[in-house]
Amino acid sequence: MKPHGGLYNAIVTHTVQAQAVVDAVKSVDPNLPILGLPGSEVLRLAEKAGLRAVTEAFADRAYNPDGTLVSRSLPGAVLEDPEQVAEHVLRMATESSVRAIDGSTLKIRAESICVHGDSPGAVAMATAVKSALGDAGVSIGSFL
Repeated sequence: MKPHGGLYNAIVTHTVQAQAVVDAVKSVDPNLPILGLPGSEVLRLAEKAGLRAVTEAFADRAYNPDGTLVSRSLPGAVLEDPEQVAEHVLRMATESSVRAIDGSTLKIRAESICVHGDSPGAVAMATAVKSALGDAGVSIGSFL
């Protein structure tokens, strides 16, 4: 289960909302995994509740130095160049790191990579990512 938009960002740090999501998922199907940012409150609470917590990274989004996503209202928050996106994901997959918007490097371990389907050029981005990962010998598979 993957919350979306404002809820996704809120449950990175907001304990009450994160717990509500965990409780809802557990009540519907305790076998459903929950996706979230590495180090997020929702993943911490999901693990505590015995749910599968899946760390997720974003192919087409910029990161703050603390590992959160840069607000879409800021310039550079959304990555649009397929080559840049592929390089971004390749670094995540091969070095477990991402370059933050300020140029610093942060460690990130992700089991799932999201390419926003509503981003301009999403198909080209996904194709470039798959190609770059394949060329680097990185296997792609289900986290289930």
